[in-house]
Amino acid sequence: APPLREAPPAPEGGEPLAPGAVHATLAELFPEDGIVVLESPSSTPAMRNQLRLSRPGSYYFSAGGGLGFGLAASLGVQLAEPERQVVCVLGEGSAQYAITAFWTASAYSIPVKFLVLRNSEYAILKWFSTLENVTGAPGLDLPALDVAATAASYGVPGETVSSREQLHSALGDAFAQEGPRLVQVDVAPGMALV
Repeated sequence: APPLREAPPAPEGGEPLAPGAVHATLAELFPEDGIVVLESPSSTPAMRNQLRLSRPGSYYFSAGGGLGFGLAASLGVQLAEPERQVVCVLGEGSAQYAITAFWTASAYSIPVKFLVLRNSEYAILKWFSTLENVTGAPGLDLPALDVAATAASYGVPGETVSSREQLHSALGDAFAQEGPRLVQVDVAPGMALV
């Protein structure tokens, strides 16, 4: 397998983490037989550059580009593979399309671990609008969406972190717990390649 890319440096005083740093931290703790269900379009390249998956059936991704796949798919994959840990990596925008999946995870104790990268925007749609020379596209900023609070209202415990050390600790705790858990991390806006 090709070597992992070096993680971006830690942010200076209070800046949000780079998505690549989030994925590098996940890679440090990721179970050897773990499964990723990915719906974080703006950080997909960064995740692929940081996390190496070599076992068949370890990566699920909506290749067609539609949103709303990740949350529900992660529950189905976990039910199909109860001996393996599923981690659903998604953005706060993607979570809105199937948010009630948190209720299902809680009600049926489906032990998916959710990692939400909160960049306060629909970064992938902003990128598309730039490619298509669209100016002033409405509804692409997502200030103050709190997926951790919404998940908690459905019964999925979670926390929000802002540093790599907090993220490492929160992910370690989530992996050690039974049932579903969520970790939300504030990340820099925009597309993330590494």
